Parts: sequence; C-alpha cells; structure tokens
Amino acid sequence: MTTRSRTRINDDMGTFSERFPVLYDAEGRLKKADKVLAVCRHFSFRPLEELICLDLGASTGIMTERFAESFREVIALDVDSVGLKSGKDNSRLNNIDYIGGDGTVLPLADGSIDVIVCNQIYEHIDNQEALMSEIYRVLKYDGFCFFGAGNRYVIVEGHYFLPFLSWLPHGAADIYMKLAGKKGVYDVRLLSLRKLKRLTRNFWTHDYTGMIFENPHDFCAEDVVRSGNIITGLPHWIYRLIYPMLPAWVWVLTKRK
Repeated sequence: MTTRSRTRINDDMGTFSERFPVLYDAEGRLKKADKVLAVCRHFSFRPLEELICLDLGASTGIMTERFAESFREVIALDVDSVGLKSGKDNSRLNNIDYIGGDGTVLPLADGSIDVIVCNQIYEHIDNQEALMSEIYRVLKYDGFCFFGAGNRYVIVEGHYFLPFLSWLPHGAADIYMKLAGKKGVYDVRLLSLRKLKRLTRNFWTHDYTGMIFENPHDFCAEDVVRSGNIITGLPHWIYRLIYPMLPAWVWVLTKRK
C-alpha cells in the first residue's frame, strides 16, 4: 500500500456511491444542498442566478441538481463514475456539465468560476494541497468557496460510525476497522483545526459555523441544530474553547490577493 493511494484503496469494492448508498437518499441530500445554498445566498453580493458554480464531489448529482435550480450554470465533478453517471442520467436540467476528475487537476481555465462548493470533500483527496491550489487557481478573485470541513477529532467518525476511528494513525485505524467487521481499510484523511487552517492559508476564512448554530432557521439547519441546542446558548469564550472539537466547520473561503 502506498500513502498516495489511501483514499482510493477501497475502490476495488465499488465506487464511493456504490459503497455508501446514503448518497442516493434524495431527501437527505436535498436538505444538505439547501444548507449550502443558504450560506451562498447570505454571503454573495450578486444573485446566484448570475453565477457559475463548480460542485466538487458531485457524486450522484442530487445536490448538483438543486444547485442548478439557483445558479446560472453548474459544473459537476467527481471521480465516482457510477454516481456521476446516475446524476447525468436522472438530470432534469440542461445547465449542468458533468466531468470526471478528483479535483487536483481541474480542466478549467484560471479565474473562470464564481462559486465552488467543496462540502466534506477534502478528506477524500490524498493530495489536499493540490486540491486547494486548484480551487485557488480556478476561482475568480471576487468569487468564493463554500468549504464544509469535518474534524479529525470528532467522537464518532461519520463514514464508518466507529468511535475515535479518525483519531488513530491509519495503520491502527485499519486494524480497528477489521476488528469491527468493516470491509476494507480506513480511506479517509480528516485533519485537525490547526492543519485545516494551514491547508487553507492562501484564503481569507469567513466562518459561518457559529452563525448557523445561532440562526438555524436562516440557514436551513433546523434538522441538525435543535431548538435549545446547548452550543447556541454558550458564552462566547466557552464556544471559542470548544470550537476546535466541533464535529465540523462551515467556512466561506475567498482568495488572498
């Protein structure tokens, strides 16, 4: 096994969408898409209907289809050929372009994209520096990237649902997976907050995490941020203390000039 192939090593058991059927859950995917769109509308100074969007990690295309209802044009990109074909075959709209690729070498011109959606994607890329470099390259200077990022130090890992799985070195995580009866090896590369900040160092970070907790209705997040959520009522200094241990963060990235 080489470290370079870690995020693709389970592909002999099927593409990501074949191994994780939740990606075909239309109701759940549309809810996620609405959250993304709510943040994009809040941040953008231009109507989304005027903008070109790149959906990195489009997979089954359910979220892409929702994005295409709001954006002028959407480019759906994913290495998952099965999921991408499903999205294309089931699409009702003609303003979506489907492209195979993993995001580290984008077949797009410099400064050609207004909005990039990179939601829970970075951890499925081996060369994360190349991913961020390509996002920077193709993004317009007045554009932005919706960046939803999972935390390595989440209590229950969100792909295989094993406590503390992502805390472990990959070798130990592989053994844990086997003992837990999971097929394959641990093929996810989650980062800590410190390392995520380093990864996104060429961007200004506009943090929407707290705003979403405080205003779940405005950001279509009432299904994940319950009324009376303990984080919502915390003093700011306590929120800052626990921030590095939140399960995920929502940032909007803009290019440093």
